[in-house]
Amino acid sequence: MKIMTDPPAPRSRLLKLLDWSDRDKCLLLSVLLWGYMFFICVWHQVTVHLTEFGRNYVSSQGTAMLNSVVLINLLGWALLLAWGGWLRHGNRHSRIYPNVFLSFFSVGFVLLGWVFGLYSPMTGMVLMGSPLVGFILFGFTRVAWNFAFTVCVVLLLAWLSVSGYVEHAIYFARDPVSKQHLSYYWIASTVAFMVPFITSVITLVALLLGRWVHREKQIRDQALHDPLTGLSNRRELFAQLAHELARGRRSGQSLTLCVMDLDHFKRINDSHGHGVGDQVLVQVSEILRACLRETDLIGRIGGEEFVLALPETGAAGAATVLERCRETIASSPVPLESGDFLTVTASFGAVLWLPGHPANHALTDTQLLSRADEALYLAKGAGRNRVMFWSQEEEGAAAFP
Repeated sequence: MKIMTDPPAPRSRLLKLLDWSDRDKCLLLSVLLWGYMFFICVWHQVTVHLTEFGRNYVSSQGTAMLNSVVLINLLGWALLLAWGGWLRHGNRHSRIYPNVFLSFFSVGFVLLGWVFGLYSPMTGMVLMGSPLVGFILFGFTRVAWNFAFTVCVVLLLAWLSVSGYVEHAIYFARDPVSKQHLSYYWIASTVAFMVPFITSVITLVALLLGRWVHREKQIRDQALHDPLTGLSNRRELFAQLAHELARGRRSGQSLTLCVMDLDHFKRINDSHGHGVGDQVLVQVSEILRACLRETDLIGRIGGEEFVLALPETGAAGAATVLERCRETIASSPVPLESGDFLTVTASFGAVLWLPGHPANHALTDTQLLSRADEALYLAKGAGRNRVMFWSQEEEGAAAFP
């Protein structure tokens, strides 16, 4: 299994949103928020000039106030877009820019909430949804200060409105949602305000959480697999091997453990460079995958050293499989940039584990590996490029087949 370094076939840079710079995150959100404010501006003009709701429910003071708030927001987001675009064009970054963005967001939406009413669903949605996205995008500390400031201002305005110092929901001449008067136009408008915001929040959170899940999988894979070949590393291999030994003891099935070492690998690195050495390791790992079953275990535990575990496989079957691996490696030269080909060979040392045999039933994975290492040492001493099995009867190694 190869380790994936990026999400499979990403369709958009949004899938990598967590990796964007703060500047680019602010630019994206500025575009969305400018569009959202423009939508409110259009709604406001249509409502005031073309609807019965505007004539019956909207106050002249509220009209003037919302005109000012919308204008402030549109100009503010446009300036932030221009600033961010200038930074991006020059490939520059600024610590001030994200802070100004967050502060302006807080001020702009507090003003909007004060005009429409601090107790409206839209205000509550912004207060709950915005920090969630902000914490994920910009970190906790920076967003927490702005969120705390916003909450304090909202509480202060709420107290002032309850005490009669400021007017609550200045936009309305009368309450559009009450027992006496229920405006379906306002209910529909509230839903229209909330749907884009909620959709954006859910989309961003889903993308960010998806990216987090992918990163967690990457970290887990990196902890358990060799980053070059994608094979199991020593930790993962021995965990899998312990599981197979326990299963073999219960079922009585044999297992063959093999240590494989590439011949003269140091000479390859010295003569052709470590890049070619890495190419050799990758090709050999792909050959091993192709030659073995999905149920077999493959791991890289050293520079050029691999461990193979073949569950439910006796000596004859294992000898056939390992010989096939050896022949395939030897007959698959590695292409070089010069146009030449590099022939690679490997030596195999294997040990057969029989769970019912009194001599090795209680052997641990480390002891089995030690016996396979002994067989590998003898294979190299016998001329390399061969398969040798550790023989329990003779307390040594024997060549197979």
